[in-house]
Amino acid sequence: MTITTLRQRLLALEAEPPKAWRVTGAHARPNLHGLLRYPAMMVPCMQGDIIDVILDHKPGACRVLDPFVGSGTVMTEALVRDLDFTGVDINPLAALVCEAKAAIDAGADVEGAAQIVLSTLRRDVCESIEVEFPGRAKWFDDESAVKFSTLRRAIIQVGDKGARKVMWTVFAETVRLCSNSRTSTYKLHIRALGDRVGADRVLQTFETNLRQSLMRVREYRALIDARGDKRPSVRIICDDARKAALDWPETDHQLLVTSPPYGDNQTTIPYGQFSYLAMRWIPQEDLPGAGTYKLMANTNALDSVSLGGTVRGAEEKEACVRAASPHFDAFVREAERTDRKRAVRKVSSFISDFTDALTHMRASSSGTAHWVLTTGNRTAAGLTVPFDAICKDIVAGLGGKPIAALRRELPSKRMPSRNSQGVMITTETTTVVEFS
Repeated sequence: MTITTLRQRLLALEAEPPKAWRVTGAHARPNLHGLLRYPAMMVPCMQGDIIDVILDHKPGACRVLDPFVGSGTVMTEALVRDLDFTGVDINPLAALVCEAKAAIDAGADVEGAAQIVLSTLRRDVCESIEVEFPGRAKWFDDESAVKFSTLRRAIIQVGDKGARKVMWTVFAETVRLCSNSRTSTYKLHIRALGDRVGADRVLQTFETNLRQSLMRVREYRALIDARGDKRPSVRIICDDARKAALDWPETDHQLLVTSPPYGDNQTTIPYGQFSYLAMRWIPQEDLPGAGTYKLMANTNALDSVSLGGTVRGAEEKEACVRAASPHFDAFVREAERTDRKRAVRKVSSFISDFTDALTHMRASSSGTAHWVLTTGNRTAAGLTVPFDAICKDIVAGLGGKPIAALRRELPSKRMPSRNSQGVMITTETTTVVEFS
């Protein structure tokens, strides 16, 4: 099959996209995809369909890589297809959720863990608060903190680490729903008094989430029931994508599938803020990665070390990327012409960091590869950032050949509707690249 044929098949998906690509809400997140409502999740079936087309084009040994793995959308689609997988994310909560899903795939006794937790909850009459951190009372009043402490003690009783991480995932979803932070935004914004969840509903919400999660586990295991004893290899790395040690097998075909952040976390989606409250309750020994305590020093600590998290050295970074990307150079020139250069420093810093990440990924595997990059073009300081075109420039500079670009209208992607840096993203572009 030629590259042209692969391009034609991919563009055929764009011309007549499956109806499932347009489904939104809970129905768009089947089986393990719905364990935690993580920010800006991809459409699972869309990524799966693209993976299928590429694997039909390039059969044989393959390992899937997602360097911005989030809560594991691509990972789940890879595992359902019995594909080995490596995922990277700097966010310890994201890595924990992925490890929980990997544990489910590996057969962890989630039902037994649920019985331990529920049994412990019914016996626990302690009224103590297990954790304290700056602002705790703002996000969890004392009565709610007592209930979350009860949950925390119960989950700690689960001996199997993988199954315990599944319980922490259910716990994190309960934090999202029952803390005093609004669910209408991924930033930490206090709920109105009349919108707060009473302490009496915390345990009930957890148990409801747990029952739903067990149903999702059974649904997923039914999908992989015919697999047999052999299970895919899964590696989750909690680290910066610019430096993570991948140890990629040189004989494998690399299939990189990801949706990177569309900009620095502070002005697009604050993944760190979203994760902060749950991570404050989960014991550090159960959170993946090194230096987790530093990432929880304050609500912005994790976002500040993510891509584009600092503008330190932005001008030097910008010069390097401008030389590599004509589209980024044109963007900066327009910012200069309209006296908005300073206002887009974070964009320059993010694009530079992102370029470093992709360069690192390519250097980790110099063989045959296909990359699938789903991106959106945000607006910063009133200027559209042509992220899709910039990505093409970057991968071309790394030796890749863009095969196709699939555009999709976003029915309801939860992004900031408007802030000081940007407006809503309404379309996504999925660029497929081949390295020979």
